[in-house]
Amino acid sequence: MTAERTVERWGVESQTVKKRVLAETQLDAFAGEEQANGAGFVNVALKRPVHCEFTYRIPAVPEGDAPLDLRPGMRVVVPFGRRREVGVVVSVEDQTDVPAARIKAIAQVLDGEPVVGEDLLKLTRWLADYYACSWGEALAAVLPTALKREGGTRKVRMVSAAPGVGPEELADLEERFPKQHRLLRTLLEMGGETELRPLLGRLNVSDAPARTLERKGLLTTRHVEAWPDYLDGACAERPRHAQLSEHQDLAVQALTTSLEKGGGTFLLRGVTGSGKTEVYLRLIEQALVMGRGAIVLVPEIALTPQTVGWFRSRFGDVAVLHSRMTDAQRLAMWMRVKRGEARVVVGARSAVFAPVDKLGVIIVDEEHEPSYKQGNAPRYHGRDVAVWRAHKAGAVCVLGSATPSLESWANAIGRRYEHLELPRRVGGGELPPVEVVDMREEKAQPGSGGGQPLFSRRLTIQLGETLERGEQAILFLNRRGFAPVLWCSECKQTVSCRQCDVSLTFHRRIRRAVCHSCCEEQVPPTACPTCTAPALRYIGMGSERVEEVLSGLFPQARVRRMDSDTMHRREDYELTLDTFGKGELDVLVGTQMIAKGLDFPGVTLVGVMSADSTLHLPDFRAAERTFQLLAQVSGRAGRGQRAGRIIVQTMTPEHPAVRAATHHDYLGFAGAEVALRKELGYPPAGRLLRVVVEDTQEHRVSSCAQRIADVLEAVLAECAPGHGVQILGPAPAPMAVLRGRHRQHLLVKSPLREAGFSRLRAALVELAAEQTRPRISIDVDPVGLL
Repeated sequence: MTAERTVERWGVESQTVKKRVLAETQLDAFAGEEQANGAGFVNVALKRPVHCEFTYRIPAVPEGDAPLDLRPGMRVVVPFGRRREVGVVVSVEDQTDVPAARIKAIAQVLDGEPVVGEDLLKLTRWLADYYACSWGEALAAVLPTALKREGGTRKVRMVSAAPGVGPEELADLEERFPKQHRLLRTLLEMGGETELRPLLGRLNVSDAPARTLERKGLLTTRHVEAWPDYLDGACAERPRHAQLSEHQDLAVQALTTSLEKGGGTFLLRGVTGSGKTEVYLRLIEQALVMGRGAIVLVPEIALTPQTVGWFRSRFGDVAVLHSRMTDAQRLAMWMRVKRGEARVVVGARSAVFAPVDKLGVIIVDEEHEPSYKQGNAPRYHGRDVAVWRAHKAGAVCVLGSATPSLESWANAIGRRYEHLELPRRVGGGELPPVEVVDMREEKAQPGSGGGQPLFSRRLTIQLGETLERGEQAILFLNRRGFAPVLWCSECKQTVSCRQCDVSLTFHRRIRRAVCHSCCEEQVPPTACPTCTAPALRYIGMGSERVEEVLSGLFPQARVRRMDSDTMHRREDYELTLDTFGKGELDVLVGTQMIAKGLDFPGVTLVGVMSADSTLHLPDFRAAERTFQLLAQVSGRAGRGQRAGRIIVQTMTPEHPAVRAATHHDYLGFAGAEVALRKELGYPPAGRLLRVVVEDTQEHRVSSCAQRIADVLEAVLAECAPGHGVQILGPAPAPMAVLRGRHRQHLLVKSPLREAGFSRLRAALVELAAEQTRPRISIDVDPVGLL
C-alpha cells in the first residue's frame, strides 16, 4: 500500500492523502453549505481497518428531478465487492482522476441531511489520525448501532428458561453439553427474561446452544423492540442549591468564569465526599442558562440509578447513554439529543460523542478510571477525547477525581490544566482513619485453604462490634470466585485454561473451574492434569469464599455478595443497592462494583481483604491502580454522621502505595511515583505506543513481530537517531496465549513531543494495512500492558 494511492482489490479506488486533504478542506466550509452542490463523486468512509476512503459516483437522476444533495456527514449504502455496506460521506468532488469505469455508483442515500455534524466529523478525523485507526472505524464509534446498518433498528431477541425447567433438566446437560448447561444455568439463576445477544457475549457462547435448547423445549424466546430503561426509575433526592462550602464556591466561580470567557480544562481534585457532584450541577446550570448543553461521563460501573437520579432531580429531562440499552433505545435517545430535546447527557465512555449542539460543558467524573480507554479499534481514551472536543467547542472540560491519573496531575502542575481543589468533606467530616494489618503475622484459620487467614483478628473484632451497634460494613476484594488457583502440591503446577495462559478459578456454587479471560468452564479435576497425583488444593480467596467464611463467623448477619457472578442484570444491581441503602442488609461483599460512587451513610466500616491483589501485576501502573483503588474504597466509610473506620489487610504494608493510601496522601504518592516514572521514561514523563501481534500459529506471531521491530528500527535510524526513542521487544505478552491465540508485543517509548514518535506511528499504520495475518493491534497511550 503506497502513501499516495491504494487500489482496493474489490474494484473501488482510493487516494488516501489527496482525499484526506480534500475532506478536511470541505469540513472547514461545511457549516455554510446549504445548497445542492451538483458534484459528481463522493469519498466514503467505511467501517473497515483500511486507512483510506473510497470513491463512488453520484448516480444520475431522471430528467426533471432535483439532483441528489449529498453533503459530508450523510450516510449512504455502497457496493463493496459482492456486499453492500453503510458508510459516511466525508467529502464531495466535482471530478476525479480515477478512470470512470473503475468507480461504482452509490446504491442508496439514507439521510436527507447529515447525521454526523461538522464538529463530530472533525473530531473523528483527529481520532483516526491520533489513535491509528481508519476514519470509518472512528465514525462507527460515534454512531448508534442502528445507524451503522442498512435496515435501521432491529427487534431484539429475549430469552428465558421454559416454565417448569429446573435442576433435573440442568443435570442432564452437565457432562455432555457444557455450553448448553452454562447458558441454561445462568438463565435459571437470573430468573425472568433477558436479551439473548449480550448474554451470549458475556458467556462466550455462540447462538447454537440457544437454538438447541429452544428445540428441546428448555428455553423460550420472543422478539421485542425494546424494554424500559433500568435508569428510568425514581430520581434520587438531592437538596436543591445546598449551601456551598468555601472551596466549592471558589471552584464554581472559576469554572463559570471560564465558561463565559471561552472555555478551558480543569482538574478538580476533591477528597471522597467533598461535593464534586454539586460543583458539576452548578456549572451545568450556568451552561443551560447560557443556552449551551452538557455531557457528563461516568465510569460504566458507577452509572447507577443513584448517580443518574442526582442529575434528573436537578434538570428533569436528562438523556442517558449506556451499554445495556437496546439498539432502538440508544437510537431514540441519540436522536432526541441531536434534535435538541435533551440538553444534558449522562453516560459512559461513548457518550463523549453525543451530538450535543452548542456544547458548553464536558465533565469526566473519576477521570482516572482505566475503563475510559476503549479496548478495540478505535482505541481512544474518553478523557482525552473530552479534552480535545471541549477545546474545539470553546467549552469547559472538568476532570474530577479524588485520586487523579498521573497524566492529568502532570498536566495540572505543568499549568496545561487549571487546578481546583476540594480538600475537605462536605459538612466538615473527617476522612476515616485507616488501620493496616500485616497478614504475615496472622495465623491460619479454618476456611483459609491452609494458607494465610482470610480475616485478620482485628477485622473480625471490628466486624463484630459494627454489627452489634446496628451499623453496616463493606468488604472489598477485587477477585471473584471461590479460589483463584488450583495448585498441585506434588509437582507445584497450577491448573490452567486450555485456551489461555491463565489459571482457572474455582467457583464452588456452580462446581466449575472457570477461565475469567475466555469464560470457558470445566468440571474441576480430581487429579493433577500434569502429574496425575490426587494432590490438588484450592489456594487463595475470591469474593465467594469471603462471603462463605463471613457467614460462618457471623451467622446472624445479613450478607449479600455483589460481583458479576451474582449481579446478572442491572435490576439485580439496583435492587441490592436499594436493599442495602434501606438498612435491610448488614454487610456487602464485593469486587470493584462496590468501590465507585456509592453513598451510604450507614456504612461505618470498610474492610479491604487484600491490598495486594493488584499490586504485583506486570504493569508499570500497578502501584498507581492500587493506590487509587484503596483510596476509592476507603471513601465509602463514614459518609454520614457516624465516624468510619478502614481496615486494610496486606502482605506488603511497607509498599509506598499502601503507605500513602493509608495516610490519604495523594500528593506524597504522586510526587514519588512521577519521579520514578521520569527516571524510567514512562508516562507522564514520556509517551507509549503498544503493538500486539496475535495468531493461532506461534511461528507466524514471532516472524511478524520481528519484522515489525526491524522496520521500526530502520525508520527510527532514518528519522530520529539519538533522540531517546526506544523500541522494546518483541517479547511474549504477559498473557502470552488468549482465547487460543499466541501473543507477542512491542513497546515504543518516546520522550514527550518527539517527532519520531509520529513517524513510527505512521509506519505502523502502513504495516498493519498490508498485513491480514497475523492480527496487528496498535494502541496509542495504552493504559494496560497485559
